Amino acid sequence: MIKTGIIGGATATTAQLLRLLLHHSDVDLRWVCDNKHACQLVADIMPMLAGETTMQFVDQPEWQDVDLVFLCDEDTSHPDVLAHIPQEVKVIDLSSRYRLTDEQDSGFTYGLSEINRRRMVHDCMRVACPGEVAMALLLALVPLAKNLMLNTDLHATVVVGNAQATTGSRVTMVDPACYDGQIQELKRVLSTMQTSFHSPIHLTAMHACFARGLLATVYFKSGIEVDMVRQLFEQYYDDHNFTFVIDHEPLLCDVAGTNKCLIHISREGEYLRVTSAIDNQLKGGVGTAVHAMNLLFGLHERAGLML
Repeated sequence: MIKTGIIGGATATTAQLLRLLLHHSDVDLRWVCDNKHACQLVADIMPMLAGETTMQFVDQPEWQDVDLVFLCDEDTSHPDVLAHIPQEVKVIDLSSRYRLTDEQDSGFTYGLSEINRRRMVHDCMRVACPGEVAMALLLALVPLAKNLMLNTDLHATVVVGNAQATTGSRVTMVDPACYDGQIQELKRVLSTMQTSFHSPIHLTAMHACFARGLLATVYFKSGIEVDMVRQLFEQYYDDHNFTFVIDHEPLLCDVAGTNKCLIHISREGEYLRVTSAIDNQLKGGVGTAVHAMNLLFGLHERAGLML
């Protein structure tokens, strides 16, 4: 059993993570730390967990009791917090703090299994989970970068589910600057896979009034046939457990509540188009964190994630 702790308080991320860990057969969840709600029942603060746990929040992490700790926000991943975590305790960070750092400097491995699975399986102690937009676009581009096929401007459109969006409006345009960090994350990872990649990425971002889901479409000029590109994608993702190439445009209802990414490849004139769909709270969030945990501790990748 993996003795596990969570630092991050009463956030939506913590609640989603708790739901997965409480039902994971290989996890022994020891504590959830949040000073503000210390001694209060987790289920009282997070009604979605009513009937699933009788745990109380604690005010101080008990490092000696855990093998792994999840950090759920920017404050908990602060270097001052990390300094108190014993070296033998593994760390999975769901904040954005270490996504752009060099592993040699920070000690954090970029936690996208479709790229760094082998690294996480062997001798890895700290993982930084990807951003949701960066992840959806990476899954649509990584096989192309691996085959040195990204040599022109990339145009990307993302529609992100946002339960707080105005219910009377179907789609709201978002300043792309909101996702600057994730575009830098995307560029950094692509350039490590294709060192010749220096193309601009033009992003259009939108929020929609559905609770969960992220649809990303990226297109660029290319003369390569769709069938050949699809074959490259199928070969790349063949031994991965959550990313699949399909014959039709993916629907968000096909991925909502799952840890899957569905990918479709098509052509529009001289442009090659790749569309990916994920649940931004699972595959784009806590699902990837649990996936990383499975890899760090030698479990099957799908453990606790067959949702």
